[in-house]
Amino acid sequence: MNKDLVRYFISSSNKKILRRFLAGLLIILLITMGTALVLFCRSLPEIEGTLRLPALKSPATLARDERGVPMITADNRSTVSFALGYAHAQDRFFQMDLLRRSAAGELAALLGADALAEDRRHRPWLLREKAREAVQHLPAAQRTLLQQYTAGVNAGLMHLGSRPFEYWLLREKPQRWQEEDALLTVYALYLDLQESQAEREYARGWIASHSSVAQTALLLPSSSRWDAPLLGPPPAPPAIPVSPPYWWGKRPLAPTSIPSEAMKGSNGWLVGGGRSVTGNAMLANDMHLGLMLPTLWYQATLSYPMDNGQCSRQSGITLPGLPMMVSGSNEHIAWGFTNAYIDTFDWITLPQRAVSYPLRREVLTVSHGKPEELDIHLSPWGPAFSTPQGEMAMRWVGNMPGAVNLDFLSLAESQSVAEAVRAAPHFGLPVQNLLVADNRGHIGWTLAGWLPDRTVAGEQNSFPLKAGGDRAWAAQPLPASRYPQQIDPPDGIIWTANNRQSFAPGNETYNDGGADMGPRAFEIKRQLMRYPRLSHSDMRNIQFDDHAVLINAWRELLLPMLQASHPKAGTPRQQALAAIVQWSGDASADSVGYTVLTAWREALYQGIFANLDRQLGEQWHKASYLRANTRGDESVMRLIESDAKTWVPEGYQDWADYALRQLDNALQTIDARRSLNQAQWGEMNTVRIEHPIARALPFLRRWLAAPALPQSGDHHVPHVSKPAFGASERLIASPGDEANSTLSLPGGQSGHPLSAWFLDGFDSWYYGTPRALAAGESHHTLQLLPEKEEK
Repeated sequence: MNKDLVRYFISSSNKKILRRFLAGLLIILLITMGTALVLFCRSLPEIEGTLRLPALKSPATLARDERGVPMITADNRSTVSFALGYAHAQDRFFQMDLLRRSAAGELAALLGADALAEDRRHRPWLLREKAREAVQHLPAAQRTLLQQYTAGVNAGLMHLGSRPFEYWLLREKPQRWQEEDALLTVYALYLDLQESQAEREYARGWIASHSSVAQTALLLPSSSRWDAPLLGPPPAPPAIPVSPPYWWGKRPLAPTSIPSEAMKGSNGWLVGGGRSVTGNAMLANDMHLGLMLPTLWYQATLSYPMDNGQCSRQSGITLPGLPMMVSGSNEHIAWGFTNAYIDTFDWITLPQRAVSYPLRREVLTVSHGKPEELDIHLSPWGPAFSTPQGEMAMRWVGNMPGAVNLDFLSLAESQSVAEAVRAAPHFGLPVQNLLVADNRGHIGWTLAGWLPDRTVAGEQNSFPLKAGGDRAWAAQPLPASRYPQQIDPPDGIIWTANNRQSFAPGNETYNDGGADMGPRAFEIKRQLMRYPRLSHSDMRNIQFDDHAVLINAWRELLLPMLQASHPKAGTPRQQALAAIVQWSGDASADSVGYTVLTAWREALYQGIFANLDRQLGEQWHKASYLRANTRGDESVMRLIESDAKTWVPEGYQDWADYALRQLDNALQTIDARRSLNQAQWGEMNTVRIEHPIARALPFLRRWLAAPALPQSGDHHVPHVSKPAFGASERLIASPGDEANSTLSLPGGQSGHPLSAWFLDGFDSWYYGTPRALAAGESHHTLQLLPEKEEK
């Protein structure tokens, strides 16, 4: 810039102009910020007063306690559904929008091009069309509840003073809720809990086709030493073949990231009245899912008279998007779920090229971007693809007509274990372990949700089926009479932790779909068996149990090898040895030994499977050995224990050499981040729970995230706890004793960061202090009335 011009601007005669200009800018900035703040505040929900709503048929009361938990009361269930929809929209509409869009493959239309990858995976199922068709087949009573819930959602959205804050940041407008969107919410659960079966079975097919039968049996075992099934004994482990497949233990050409172990699952167990301190049956349930703000679940208490004249009072968790109580207690029964990991998916080898099947061209809309076309070829069995393993189609139970329905609405009004278990088989949900306790002291377990009726049973269903494999499925789901169940077992306890629940004869019909190898179930069963009588406090202690059965087993293998290497004082190996010897055996936040052992376990995996995972991941999204074999620890551990020399990865003298050199690699990884003495597990396992917007706009993280606190726990201990994955809720309930039943959530009721209820509940969840299951005394009351009084 010309110096004379600079002097002109800073001359005394122009300083006043400059000050006025800057003052004007400041005023504009303050006005802009003030306007934004007003708009953000106006999107907070209405919590007091009286509203008259044209779509409402009869009055409802929406009272909130000091935590923001609503107590919804009306004279019929459909009106309660309306009021629940109203509350969901007022507090959580953006969350609901993400769920429906995710299932339909429409996220990019809201979030932009970064969401296209997920849309490409989900759109081929054409789930919006299927949801629309499913709505048309609902029974009249269910359709009425759905219509009222939908009307309530749209009323709640309309009565926000401003659109939810996320839409201002995204420069988009929220779209009205439709009846089909509730069923898309169920489909979103299907995808979240079962989508990984595609990569699992793809990887299993590749491994089986590049290994002998005996090698495949060892590398893809059906059981582990930690199995704790409810029904039948696990089979004996397979023999170790003389030699490995050609691809085994090959060194990767470049570093490869380790696949995520974050399974979608849960812990849940039941204690019958005879094993309870109070004589009441008890349920404990903590569902493990990805954690974010707002929380997945929305706590509520619902009250209305039933057709039989009794009052139904339900307390627990709802899912914004659905007109139902997902899990909780209705004073007669308490119920919860864990993901069953049943095989509900097949790759079908096609008799002709995928592109020869009818073409459907979909347009993926992109917010503030160019739309993208997606070609989908639809075979008689499902979407068809050309893959390196051949021309194949996806056959999935979620794609069957009727797999999504609202029959699960009956569960909230069930009054006994027997009634709930009888109704469960064909609930339109991704198949779950249903756990039920009733106020007579009974307990029961069964599978709830649709299962394929496999006319050809066996492990072959875990691999791509050859041409004609479509005949391995019957046209209808598995008959209810063939669903497994257990009611009032002699020892008075039932446990599930995503492990394989049945090895009984006939279980091949509902085969393994990636079940956990069992350490959590093993430890939960062990803890339950310790107590002759259990209390609510005992149940809570088990939920926070950090005893590391799996890592203890690895410690027993490493310790003798490490001691025999006689590490020199002051070296990383010697420091690691000291940490491992001093380790308590728990995944505790202050443990260095646990950090070392988990890093070593990951290095063991990387050294053997990194090259394989790179190949599989290039062929199909997220395909890996870890996805193919959730019992990988069992396979590798047996090889080391048996000193199978021919299986030692290339470049190493023996298993001890391999194990210790992988330990050196792990210690280097730890030291790159911090010194070994400071590598406490809690610092490596810090809470990272935040709103999705915080990921796109990091400068807002301080207002949109929970405190980053160190935590104990891990994947394979009952206290499942990772930075952004863990207990999405912790429930302990005794039907008929709701006053002592508790529920903890990792965040508050509201999805709005300016609300006092945005993070309310996080401290209770983190520190394990119990909070009431039922809504408490009313602090705010909103009366919802029809637009016109009925005469």
